[in-house]
Amino acid sequence: MNTTSGRFIKTLRREWSWYIFILIPVFGVIMFNFYPLVQTIVMSFRNNRGVFIGTVNYGILFTDHFFSSSIKNTVYMGILGILLNLPFAFILAVMLNRIKVGQPFFKVLFLLPLIMSIVSVSYIFKFIFSPEPGGIMNYFLGLFGIPPQKWFASVSQSRESVVLMSVWKGIGYNVILFFAGLQSVPAEYYEAASIDGANEAHKIFHITLPCMKNTLTFVYITTSINLLKRFTDVYSIGRELGDPGGTLMTIILYIYRNSFSTTFYRDLGVGASASIVLFILILCLTAVNFALTERPDTGVAKKRWRRNVL
Repeated sequence: MNTTSGRFIKTLRREWSWYIFILIPVFGVIMFNFYPLVQTIVMSFRNNRGVFIGTVNYGILFTDHFFSSSIKNTVYMGILGILLNLPFAFILAVMLNRIKVGQPFFKVLFLLPLIMSIVSVSYIFKFIFSPEPGGIMNYFLGLFGIPPQKWFASVSQSRESVVLMSVWKGIGYNVILFFAGLQSVPAEYYEAASIDGANEAHKIFHITLPCMKNTLTFVYITTSINLLKRFTDVYSIGRELGDPGGTLMTIILYIYRNSFSTTFYRDLGVGASASIVLFILILCLTAVNFALTERPDTGVAKKRWRRNVL
C-alpha cells in the first residue's frame, strides 16, 4: 500500500502541471453547464417567490395548450428541416466534390449565409416572401400562373416558410462537412468499383455512404439538436406570440416567454420546467441516434455492387 501511494505521489509531482491544465476546462464545464442545470432543476420545483411547490409547475406545463403546440411546431419544423437540409446538403457536397475548377469560390459561396445574422436574414426573407402580389417570390410564381401566397402571414404556410429560410441560411455548413467527409473516402474504392462495372448510384450507396458513416452521424445529431433549440428565426418573424396564430411558437420561445418576457406574465418555475423537459427530449433523441448508428464500422458495405450489376 505504501509502495502504491509512493508511486502515485511521485507521478503526481512529475505531472502536476498537466492536471492543472485539465482542471481548467473541467471547472468551466462544472460552472457553466452542471451548476446552471442543477439550479434549473431546483427552480422547476419552486414558484416565483422561491417557495417549494413540488411538481405543480410540471402540472401547469402539461395542461398548457401553448406548450403542447410548441412541441408540435418544434417537432414538425425539425423533421421538415432535416428532410430538406441533409439530402440537399449531401447532393450539393457531391456536386462540389466533382468540380475540378473553382472549388474555393463555391465553398465561400456556400458559407456566405453563415456570416449573416439570422435577424438580417429574417428581414431579407420578409421582403422576398412579401404577401403582396408584387412581392419578389409572388411575382416569380405569377409568371407560372400561381396565385400570390401569404408566406409568413399565413397560418398554413408560416412554418414551411421559416424552414425554407433556415435551410437557406444553414445548409452551407453541412455542405462543407459533407465535402470534408467525401475527401476522406479512398479513391481506390471508386476505381475498383468502376472496374467491376458499378454505376454512380452503386458507388454512392455502397461506398460513399458507408465510408461517411461518422460524418453522417455527426451532421444528423447536431442538426437535430439545433432544430430542437430553434428560437431566433421564429422570434424574428412571429415575436413572443409566435404569430400567426401561434404556429411559430417553439419550445425555446415558450421558455423565453415565461422566463424573460417584458410583455407577458413571467413564471420562472414553469420556464425552468419547460427547460428540463427540453433537456430530456434532447438527451433521449441523442441516445436513440447513437443506439441506431453505433454499429461496427466496416468501411464499405458488405453487399457487393457486383451482385447488382450481374
